[in-house]
Amino acid sequence: MVPILNRIVTRMVVLAAATTLITMLVGLFAYLAAVHYRLDVATSHMPPKARAELEQLVRTHQEGSDRYFELFNRYGGSTPGITDMGFIGAIACVSLLVGGGVAMVFARRISRPITAVAKAAAQVSAGKRSVRVDRGGTSGETGELIESFNRMASDIQAYERERTVLTAGIAHELRTPLTILKGRLHGLTDGVIDPATGEADRLLRQVEHLSRLVDDLRTLAHADAGELDLDRRTIDLDALLKVAVADLRGMAVERAVTLAERYAQVRVQGDPVRLTQIVTNLLTNAIKHAPDGSLVEVALSLAKGWAIVRVADEGEGFLPEDAERLFMPFWRAGADKLAGRQGSGIGLTLAAKIAEAHGGRIVAENRTDRSGASFSLWLPT
Repeated sequence: MVPILNRIVTRMVVLAAATTLITMLVGLFAYLAAVHYRLDVATSHMPPKARAELEQLVRTHQEGSDRYFELFNRYGGSTPGITDMGFIGAIACVSLLVGGGVAMVFARRISRPITAVAKAAAQVSAGKRSVRVDRGGTSGETGELIESFNRMASDIQAYERERTVLTAGIAHELRTPLTILKGRLHGLTDGVIDPATGEADRLLRQVEHLSRLVDDLRTLAHADAGELDLDRRTIDLDALLKVAVADLRGMAVERAVTLAERYAQVRVQGDPVRLTQIVTNLLTNAIKHAPDGSLVEVALSLAKGWAIVRVADEGEGFLPEDAERLFMPFWRAGADKLAGRQGSGIGLTLAAKIAEAHGGRIVAENRTDRSGASFSLWLPT
């Protein structure tokens, strides 16, 4: 019942009914006042005998008799009649003033939150992305409008923040290899660097780094637009994991990190290249954050129609307030910056987007059995 009463249409119907009722009450009051006025005037002009006769008719409830109206009209006929245009006009004016005043109060209560949303929207459009509308006690459709606007403003603010981070990240990632290429090429041109010392290979590595970054950005753009092409087929996920781990074992050995594997036999529908990209990014991230001599666990299990790939390290984990930002492109935790850890900054972002394209997701959480972080890839089977 309460939600129905809070609807704008219902409020407008109530407003119209209240205005009509007020108009009727004003008219009825004016009519009764006119009748009593005429009765007072008539009795004041009557001789005592006629007044006594009229009072007798009233006491015996004969107000509708011919004699009553004869006396009433004879002595009260000179007073204003209910059919007079001036009297009707006076009733209309009073009704408009009272009903209009009530309507204005109701209309302001209905329009106030809408006006607040309109002003806030103008501020957001002008660049003030942090503006929000206080809902207060507003309910019904206007309350829903305020909630929707606040969510939209929050999304716009988050988008602006991500765009700023993305732009700065791209500029940073491109600047480093381009600076190296520029310096080396100047050295070759000036004869400072000998081309025969393997310089071509070093330049090629920088070009390959740029190429990988551009490819990742292109994949990320396609995933955001929902246009990522997937070559879906039936995959033995445990076999794919074994190959991915084997490819990164050399990186783990350099860090004195042990890779512990535990797989169930699970098949999924997916793009093997893209799934390998997810696993590689998760493993690279885990090895990068694992302390020297520690353990990185890679496990595959099956639960309620989901294949779950879990990659867990024994590093420092992440702060609770950073959980929502882990998958933002080019975002890096404070600990990563202090430690000077290398990385493009879009590995986890790309992994999450590819997982979503497969109908899955990636869940990040800190470990409860020891220090470290755990990233779980969930894929439908």
